Amino acid sequence: MRFKFVHAADLHLDTPFRGVPADSGLLSIFQQATFRAFSRIVDLCLREHVAFLLLAGDLFDAKDRSVRARLALRRELDRLHVAGIQTFIVHGNHDPLSGDTGALGLPESVKVFGSEWEEVEVRREGRLLCRVQGVSYPEVEVRENLSARFRRTAPDFTVGLLHANLGGVEGHANYAPCTVEELSARGLDYWALGHVHTRAEYTLAGGAVAVYPGNPQGRHVNEPGERGCVLVEVEEGRTRRRFVAVDQVRWHRLEVGLTGLGSLDGLVAAVTEQVDASCPDALDGHAVRLTLTGRGPLHRELSGPDALTQLEADLREQLALRHPPVLLESLRDASRPELDLEAVRLAGGFSGTLLAEAEALVAQPEALEVLWREDAELRALGQRLRRLGVEVLDAPRPELVEQASVQVVEQLNEEDVA
Repeated sequence: MRFKFVHAADLHLDTPFRGVPADSGLLSIFQQATFRAFSRIVDLCLREHVAFLLLAGDLFDAKDRSVRARLALRRELDRLHVAGIQTFIVHGNHDPLSGDTGALGLPESVKVFGSEWEEVEVRREGRLLCRVQGVSYPEVEVRENLSARFRRTAPDFTVGLLHANLGGVEGHANYAPCTVEELSARGLDYWALGHVHTRAEYTLAGGAVAVYPGNPQGRHVNEPGERGCVLVEVEEGRTRRRFVAVDQVRWHRLEVGLTGLGSLDGLVAAVTEQVDASCPDALDGHAVRLTLTGRGPLHRELSGPDALTQLEADLREQLALRHPPVLLESLRDASRPELDLEAVRLAGGFSGTLLAEAEALVAQPEALEVLWREDAELRALGQRLRRLGVEVLDAPRPELVEQASVQVVEQLNEEDVA
């Protein structure tokens, strides 16, 4: 038996985007992004003629669902209903069952799982395709391991639809916690998970899989990169999975190095080049956090009163005029003062001596080997670092010694400047 389905989660319809100023001319683009991403999921279902759509919780951003979000959900599910495509839904911590007022009905082709575990047979033209099991959150906080309620009831391909924290992923509330071993023990073929916004896949016993598709639309700078859903094709009890990006606004963390840049217009050109390379034209918009790195004469220029703030304001204005528009979420300066190593050498002192000794060791690698072999304190330091999880070479490399000495000198120079 061969069929396809789409697995999505964490729509967060009508989410308030963090980092987008209320007075921004780009606000409307962001406000529409979650709705347009969901519409693209439905487009995918129609285009691929899937048997059903799975929505693994947090369809809404808040327990008190907005009217706009509920009406948008109904419209999109109607499109699937007309095409004869079923939808299976569980609710999670952002949209528990207790928040449903019952004021909006859903098409007959939609199955919303309640707070008790349930299994549904999926049939097409009278033939049994598979079984879908699910359970929703009755309230916001669910600390129970809900996966323990699931079980295989028949040899047919079986899907578990669950909003849960698998393996205690950090950055997400530990709701419905479970482990890979516990999911494997339930004997299901495909776990359609929600809750964790970064896509991930886990291999279970017997060739089964547990999948997080991630959220279909990034909501802030800590959710960068393409976002989407998973198209799953089932044949002879095995699955082939393909991630499909559906996000309409994409978040980015970009770095621009000051090394080699001697003018502000050169810096602006470097920013433009980086944005061009990172922000594809096919989306409605982008949001970028820019960090300046490296060393160069512009560091001193940007350290002046309000200099960075003024540069940020200018870049924000210019990037917003691009097509598609780019929102500058923030500009951050992690650059450092320019350092003239030759001047350090000529000045002497501890820093000059350190550089000279490092250069000597590079020129005579056999001396470095003797130092490493005979200096018990140095070897003991290496062992302590290994115990702390720091990777340490079994034998020293001269070029690394030189790099380390330069880093020490840079640090000393920065402390002097401060």
